[in-house]
Amino acid sequence: MAFFDQAYTTDNAYFKKAKHRAKGILNDPKRLRNLANAAMDKMRELRDDTEGMHSLKDQANTFVRMIRSYQAGDYKFTPWKSLLLITAGIIYFVSPLDLIPDFIPVLGFMDDITVLLWVLNSVRGDVEKYEEWEKTYAQPVR
Repeated sequence: MAFFDQAYTTDNAYFKKAKHRAKGILNDPKRLRNLANAAMDKMRELRDDTEGMHSLKDQANTFVRMIRSYQAGDYKFTPWKSLLLITAGIIYFVSPLDLIPDFIPVLGFMDDITVLLWVLNSVRGDVEKYEEWEKTYAQPVR
């Protein structure tokens, strides 16, 4: 499906803006914490009665846990580039005004799903390593 094409994400002006913002947020613990909290708030608001929405919430949740583990200093093995993409994906997810505004029924979250899936595919190996570490060594992140 062309909608999930990498060019869609890399050429998306809204994602480029999110990526630029992510650089500053990753270096500011308070802003990073606020971003993680905003993502959790948005996930609580979303229904997950469809496979796409359930997948979106699961992926965003994993990304938030990775960000929180990074911030807490518990998991230091995620490369900077992957953290940047994950943070940009979360910024895009929480932003109500992106390529397709979230207030448009059904379609409003299609671009969010697309971006998060693209980020996941781009950093899949790092996510899998994190999830393995999380299962084996992680203490609950608050």
